[in-house]
Amino acid sequence: MRCRLLCSLAAAFAVLGPASAASAQELTPPPAIAPPPPMDPSAPGGPGDPSTMTTPESATTAKLNEAEAEDSGRNFEIVWLDAHVGGSYIDMRSFSSDSLQLAKASSGGPMVSLGAGLRFVILVLGVRAKYNALSAFNMWQLNGEVGLKFPIGSLDLLIGVHGGYSFVGNIGAGTVASGSDTVPTNNDAVKIRGFNAGLDVALDYYITKNFSVGAGLLGEYLYLKRPPVDKPAGLTADQAALVDADPLYQKSGTTAGFQLGGGLRVGGHFGF
Repeated sequence: MRCRLLCSLAAAFAVLGPASAASAQELTPPPAIAPPPPMDPSAPGGPGDPSTMTTPESATTAKLNEAEAEDSGRNFEIVWLDAHVGGSYIDMRSFSSDSLQLAKASSGGPMVSLGAGLRFVILVLGVRAKYNALSAFNMWQLNGEVGLKFPIGSLDLLIGVHGGYSFVGNIGAGTVASGSDTVPTNNDAVKIRGFNAGLDVALDYYITKNFSVGAGLLGEYLYLKRPPVDKPAGLTADQAALVDADPLYQKSGTTAGFQLGGGLRVGGHFGF
């Protein structure tokens, strides 16, 4: 009886043993999966790749590049040169006159000028030489200029001031009013010097980034002075007496007047 019981237990163990081992094997967890290697932040597509990053600096640069593509294509101007061709009218004694002794103190005619200077964004500084070829006399002017140039697309609006030295060169025959018709007067001996100050308004259109055309107007105040004229040589006693009474030879004269002018402008502009 005991032998039969032990044989039954042995047979049952032989049947259940492999199944229990198989069940235990099925419950064993799978091996752990190794984590991927760490990614280089600077590698393409990585979080540190500049091409995938959006920063305030890159956004600003993009906006500047877009604005540059849409602008008028003009340079950042530093140096400018220009020439003016037009006309002017000068009245040298419109405000006051003290023995200027000019019979024709007002005159009009062609005007030309050359200028050059520097530009700092909208601030312009320059110098200019201007020649007024008037019917009664010729006047030269050497001026300094300062102004503001406001860019409006391909246009520049200039508002400026100028001032400098003015002098009369050649005086036409019959312009000098001498107190004596019997005493010869050398018009070249009549020297008129002074200063001027005025305003400028102009528009310049940029045909290319280095070349512009436009038009402008100017108005200015003149203050001029004439020193006494040297007495002619070889005068007779009667002529000497007339000269002594002539304000042209005895005392200086001053005048305050104005000038109006305008014309076309052509300019060259250089920068980067």
